[in-house]
Amino acid sequence: MKVVAITGYRPHELGIFKADHPGIDIIKEAYERKIVEAIELGAEWFIFSGTNGCELWAGEVLLELRESYPIKIAVFPPFLQMEEKYKPYEQELFIRLQLEADFFEALTQRPYEDPSQLRAKTAFFLDKAAGLITLYDEETGGSPRFLVEGAKRKHQMELFLITQEELRVIEEEKQWEQHWE
Repeated sequence: MKVVAITGYRPHELGIFKADHPGIDIIKEAYERKIVEAIELGAEWFIFSGTNGCELWAGEVLLELRESYPIKIAVFPPFLQMEEKYKPYEQELFIRLQLEADFFEALTQRPYEDPSQLRAKTAFFLDKAAGLITLYDEETGGSPRFLVEGAKRKHQMELFLITQEELRVIEEEKQWEQHWE
């Protein structure tokens, strides 16, 4: 498993509307654990589209982990100017990833036109990746649903699902650490 795709929920799907929301640190910790697990299983490249929310937060984690692990980061937005509707702090992180990723290229060289660009992104990630890391709740569905369902159909694809239970455990660990500081 050399290539792992990353996806997850958008901020509004998680009820996160500010850059300093405490849930972001918990989500980033969960992605870090799954990314390190994938690295230990041989992952070298991590690919994602750079959508706001989980993907940008995971991208930030990847930039930090790259200081300790020999990993490569590739960002493939499904269309040009995707970040224009992002909040300023999201645009800043998107631009940082654009500058610091090992590879960055929009999958379609034009702005958003129709959902076919999003379907092409899903197909691209399913074709290129042997693993998928995502925060996902089967009952909620949401934006990661298409990649998760595709990954389940691709029998050789390793799924690294971050569950609500894992987030709860991380939150409790953080509270415990703060209690003893």
